[in-house]
Amino acid sequence: MANYNLDLNVMNPRQKEFPGPTIAQIYVKKYSKDDKGLVYITPQCVTLSELEAQCDRLVNEIESIRKIAKKKLGK
Repeated sequence: MANYNLDLNVMNPRQKEFPGPTIAQIYVKKYSKDDKGLVYITPQCVTLSELEAQCDRLVNEIESIRKIAKKKLGK
């Protein structure tokens, strides 16, 4: 996934030598942090249009992750 804030980690028991089913998790790949310790996955937005564009981008990332997960988990 090129230049995304989120990504998918798939742990396959055959590859990692652990018992059990394949496990998938979404993790934060890119973020910024402020002095209060808050983690941000979008840049600062000053208009509703900018914020909506970031929401759309994140939805697209999640949909992309879902597509990859369906292939890797076979569902």
